[in-house]
Amino acid sequence: MPQARKPPRLWLRTENDGDGKQRQTWIIKDAGRNIRTGCLAHETEQAERKLAEYLAEKYEPPRGGRASEITIGDILTVYLDDKAPEQDVARIARLNEFFGAKTVSEIKGKLCREFAEHRGTQSGARRDLEVMRAAVRYYHKEHGLDVVPAFTLPQKSQPRERYLTRSEAAALLLAALGWEKKKVGTGPNSYEKWVRRRYHRGSHLARLIIIGLYTGTRPGAIKGLQWMRNTTGGWADLDRGVIFRRAEGERVAHNKRKPPVKMARRLLAHMKRWKRMDGWSDDTVGVRHVVHYYGAPVTKENKAFRSAIAAAGLTSEVTPHVLRHTRGTWLAQAQVPPNEAAASLGLTVDEYERTYLHNDPNFQQAAADAY
Repeated sequence: MPQARKPPRLWLRTENDGDGKQRQTWIIKDAGRNIRTGCLAHETEQAERKLAEYLAEKYEPPRGGRASEITIGDILTVYLDDKAPEQDVARIARLNEFFGAKTVSEIKGKLCREFAEHRGTQSGARRDLEVMRAAVRYYHKEHGLDVVPAFTLPQKSQPRERYLTRSEAAALLLAALGWEKKKVGTGPNSYEKWVRRRYHRGSHLARLIIIGLYTGTRPGAIKGLQWMRNTTGGWADLDRGVIFRRAEGERVAHNKRKPPVKMARRLLAHMKRWKRMDGWSDDTVGVRHVVHYYGAPVTKENKAFRSAIAAAGLTSEVTPHVLRHTRGTWLAQAQVPPNEAAASLGLTVDEYERTYLHNDPNFQQAAADAY
């Protein structure tokens, strides 16, 4: 029986650059061909996107068949081409690296657990496997498989409990604007003082923090926001005071909904000021992205964010996603009706209650005083 053809996959190749120095670059291996991606070893995410684009454009997988003959790479390619939302592209490329050459019938609990170990994070592995399960189910529904495997997923992680207090949020924003908390003096007479940092360039981070705290929008969607309608990210409609998180025609996973969100009056005032600062007027088009670094879109904010939390005296458990969790928790503390709070965050009411209401049981006050 002939060996099944391996689907296209990434390979890290060592080669010499123009100066004779060795470097590692990602290539795509496909049936004996090596296709350059132009990505260096540390540019893993960009290489994964190049592979996903190649799969969608160049590779034509079979449609329907026996689970012992159809590879996971074939199924992921069909799903990517037909239905996969933008935020799943990198996951699909990562899944293809591990599972691509394996057939559907090889999917067992042991293999899923090996992937979780390989992935290094149980929550990340669960999200990846959920995407693969959705891909298999979609393929079976549209094209047919004789056997549909059962997936063994890691346990769901507990809802995130870390959120920012009002004073912590203010400290983080000050740090993003260039201030740093310093300890002055020693012994019992020591105290903390805010001092200005030299050579600080963090206004882009301040915008991300303010939008995150006022809307609970995921950091990736905030970075994609633009001042006008577009097909690559959301946009801010200042006339109606609404942020549209989804790009024109964007496909979104059911668990990553991107509904429009109404802007608070304070946020709307900030947004109008920022748009003027970005060069927009009645007859002039300025910088396109709401969050930008000297006009260029922000792709990664992690380094600047780590610097800000250190300057604010916060711990490393504070990540950009904590901004979304803070918004959800503050809504619960303000006793905003769950259906309104959930809608603004793009969650179901059940998801909102499971994730956020446990942080502040004050919403139970009426029940506590019932008798």
